[in-house]
Amino acid sequence: MMTRKPARVILLKDARQKLNPEPAPRWNPFKALYRMRRILMMACLAVLAVIHFEKLPYSYLVVPASNKLIDYAITGAVAPRPEPLEGRFVTCAGAQRINCVVDGDTFWYRAVKYRISDINTPEIGRPACERERALGLEAQVALLDTLNGGGLVMERRERRDVDQYGRKLRVVLQDGRSVGDDLIARGIAHRWEGHKQNWCG
Repeated sequence: MMTRKPARVILLKDARQKLNPEPAPRWNPFKALYRMRRILMMACLAVLAVIHFEKLPYSYLVVPASNKLIDYAITGAVAPRPEPLEGRFVTCAGAQRINCVVDGDTFWYRAVKYRISDINTPEIGRPACERERALGLEAQVALLDTLNGGGLVMERRERRDVDQYGRKLRVVLQDGRSVGDDLIARGIAHRWEGHKQNWCG
């Protein structure tokens, strides 16, 4: 049979608790982080997404519109600033590279390496077949002739200024037209859409 505590005992216990209240629980950072785990997880995913998209080819972030490119990642439009491209170019050879052409879509200008961002041309250094190497050499000569033709400017048309290899990403224009269009028309380049084309088929 249960016995009830006298009311006097209960009142004395309540009085002691009021006179000597229990200390407030100390702040535990680990418990706080645990409660915020969903927010932290979403923040980490957002950071990873930004890092991932920074490394994606520009065609995933930029869509062509006429002869311009609209970059919705910035303001919904691009206002490119033309950079003059002048000087005499040669084929790259040796360690010192000032104004020279590496292949059909890569060149050095004033000791800075550039990548033509709207096209991709066949590989010369590591071709998948002899046909790709031959097309790559043809594209290299074509770009060399174009760069020595004069009347050229470069424009930045995508969000990134440089790619993962440290090359500045630019579209090269001659009389307002991308020089890549001519290489594409000649069958020695294709529009860059985030992947390399098979030149051996």
